[in-house]
Amino acid sequence: MTMRISPLARAIAGIGMLWMGVAQAQLAQNLTIGNPKAMAMGNAITADFSGIDAVHYNPAALTKLKGRQTTVKFIAGVMDIRADFNAPPGYGSNFLGLNDDPVANSSSRTTTSAMYLPGLGGATEVPLLFAPLAGLSINPPGSKFTFATNVYTPQALGYSRDDNDPARYQGKEVVLQRLTYFSPSLGYQMNDELSLGLSIGFSHQAVALNQDFRAPGVLTGFTGVAQDALCTVDGNPFEVLLNICGGDLGPFTDIANIDVDMQQSLSPTWNVGFLWEPSDWFALGAVYQSEAKMHLQGQYRVDYSQDWQGFWQGLDSSLIGAIFNSITPDGVFDEERGNVSMDLTYPAHFASGIKLKPHPQWQINFDLKWTDYKAWEKFELEFDQPLDVLKIASLFSPDNATATTITLDRDYESVWSWAVGVEYELNERLSLRVGYEPRPSAVPGNKADILAPLGDAQLYGLGAGYRWDKDTVIDIGFNYLVSKQSIPARSSCNINCSDIDSMVYNPYADLDVETSVKAYVLALTYRTTF
Repeated sequence: MTMRISPLARAIAGIGMLWMGVAQAQLAQNLTIGNPKAMAMGNAITADFSGIDAVHYNPAALTKLKGRQTTVKFIAGVMDIRADFNAPPGYGSNFLGLNDDPVANSSSRTTTSAMYLPGLGGATEVPLLFAPLAGLSINPPGSKFTFATNVYTPQALGYSRDDNDPARYQGKEVVLQRLTYFSPSLGYQMNDELSLGLSIGFSHQAVALNQDFRAPGVLTGFTGVAQDALCTVDGNPFEVLLNICGGDLGPFTDIANIDVDMQQSLSPTWNVGFLWEPSDWFALGAVYQSEAKMHLQGQYRVDYSQDWQGFWQGLDSSLIGAIFNSITPDGVFDEERGNVSMDLTYPAHFASGIKLKPHPQWQINFDLKWTDYKAWEKFELEFDQPLDVLKIASLFSPDNATATTITLDRDYESVWSWAVGVEYELNERLSLRVGYEPRPSAVPGNKADILAPLGDAQLYGLGAGYRWDKDTVIDIGFNYLVSKQSIPARSSCNINCSDIDSMVYNPYADLDVETSVKAYVLALTYRTTF
């Protein structure tokens, strides 16, 4: 089989992968760290003690870990992702009257999870997201220093859809995963009231995407109507001049399947924080988590449909097709592979919180947080050779394309959010916890899609802590997250615009789209001395 690099396929693959990666990050924020206490308290934990996960939440709280301690963690989760595609009145007018869309007035649902396995690559289906993690800390006797390291997952989101699912055009298999595998950390007890902390995180970042591709729009609508008129005539005399009958290429034709796998094995970040506890009833804490600038690299594979190949082969066999064959696909390759790279910034995050104990048995935590998603204003994909499709794009949009690069405007927004948690000490051994965190979306309405079907979200937490003996603590936490969004037809050019220049990429052009996400996450930790 002859292999070559496809300009159109590579551009589409890169764009789809990028949409998935950045949009899911807000959904992933603190959701898959798996600290039961933080989960139960709605992630209002900055001024409180979170065990070994203080490496992430506030390394100053590591000073609470005395002696030598180890923590084993088990985290499991599942997501219920749904989408509805409804045809509004007059649907099909922008496709010159064609409205036989099999996606229109259909629904999508998946609860199948997927993970990225470093060393193997790609999306691997699993019954549910599950990970065993661990960390340890050492506080030498009489020392003001506490040393620690932890393994945790700042992002671990993935799902898989069936082959005939109507949402497969924006994600058949999707994984966004960040694994921090080594995090040397230091907590320093300055005095009885103030602690400082610093942690360095070494992480593996992975993005995997598999999806089908179609391109409903004015141009494919025109092609479909022309095929209906010309391709039913035997011995069509126009075929010598213009042959468009080699394969269907209407607005609802499946064009290709795209598979993308990108990663970076070493992506460092740092966290710095302080914890001030001037009294037994009040504490104040803050943490800053640095950004990480990454250069993701990987491969893609494109499998073209027979309709796509036949259409372009037929066109090239005609006079007009031969004239323009230097700027159009030739359809002779059924599978193509290549390399692509992209610079991506893992956004900075800041949190400040207070802890109040108005009563010996009651504790209230409140956090205020900010995440710098404005760092995703635009992104640039770079290809390893000049691409014909980008030469064309540079003529119409010179500010966004060259022969070897394409710049994608995202215009995402930095967001502020808050969280609150309550803990009740039932007795010396058992504590009960509950929390709430509203999570505003960083994605403007005109950038919404279903690859990461996330609007504003609500997160609810519930859990308990049990002291087994003087050296052993068991914590359990549960999170329920729900998010819904509505994307009216032609309101977001990441999914349902139908302008002549909107073919990449609006697979649900002119459809009203509604999505919902429900996530269920359960975590258990066992902490003891050694």
